[in-house]
Amino acid sequence: MSDKEAIFDVIRLTAARLSDEELEDWLALFAAESEYEIIAYGPEIRAEMTWWKSDRHELAAILAEAKEHVRDPGRRLHLVTPISAEINGDRATALSHFGILRTDPDGNSTVYAAGRYDDCFVKQDGRWLYERHRVVLDTRILEPFTHLPL
Repeated sequence: MSDKEAIFDVIRLTAARLSDEELEDWLALFAAESEYEIIAYGPEIRAEMTWWKSDRHELAAILAEAKEHVRDPGRRLHLVTPISAEINGDRATALSHFGILRTDPDGNSTVYAAGRYDDCFVKQDGRWLYERHRVVLDTRILEPFTHLPL
């Protein structure tokens, strides 16, 4: 398998693991020294807004408590399309487009969020892992709000 296909596999696994709420398995896609970030552009302030920024250690602590929180009863399905990957030795960047569908308990489905993943990868022990997983949202209103990664 080429490095590009291996990176695209990590991106597709991201969608599957988040959709299935396999949060520990999702976290295993991150390097020990890595970060997760959600940003959106705020036209009112004409600047990027950081909604969430955690290193892997902080992220692990947040996810460990996730099941204790009041939860949205809807199901989310993450759809992702890897667009490009630029590989330079044991480092890479990748761009993907994503959409998240939410189905409520009554069976009504809506688009929950849309945007792109702007990612940096590092190859360690033959595996591509996130060094930075950056969610760039086009959607700025998430209803209901979630404390889970996107």
